[in-house]
Amino acid sequence: MKRLFLSFALAMGSALAVQASDDIWSALVLATNEAPPAEIPKPLKSFSPTIKKVFGFNSLYLLGQKKRALDDNDDEPDQWLVPSRDFFFQVTCLSQEPTHYHLRIALFRGKELLLTTEAKLARDAPLFIRGPQWGKGQLILLLEVR
Repeated sequence: MKRLFLSFALAMGSALAVQASDDIWSALVLATNEAPPAEIPKPLKSFSPTIKKVFGFNSLYLLGQKKRALDDNDDEPDQWLVPSRDFFFQVTCLSQEPTHYHLRIALFRGKELLLTTEAKLARDAPLFIRGPQWGKGQLILLLEVR
């Protein structure tokens, strides 16, 4: 019985820790192919190999970013914007679960809604969303629990 209670207490403690102190980092990235490749901005260096492997791009430009501490107030969903010169994307945290966050994500160009989706974002599993082609590249929405 003690072992069961301890397991339950540890599980509840880790679930609460995941929700109470997490930040979500969101970024709007322009990915292109250039020869020679452009220098990767510091915030995107760890994501560069995955973007190259999955999407096939060798150069990344950080158009906008936002780090948001999540509030565990259930009355209103957390919501934030990631602005850039031509685009912005809106993130709404619909729910916080022990293993993931349920998000609604919308990408705008000015007042025009380009895409909207709902996704689950888990710890240690960054989320990459391929956006529309723009200029000589592709927009990528990137979210990570930190």
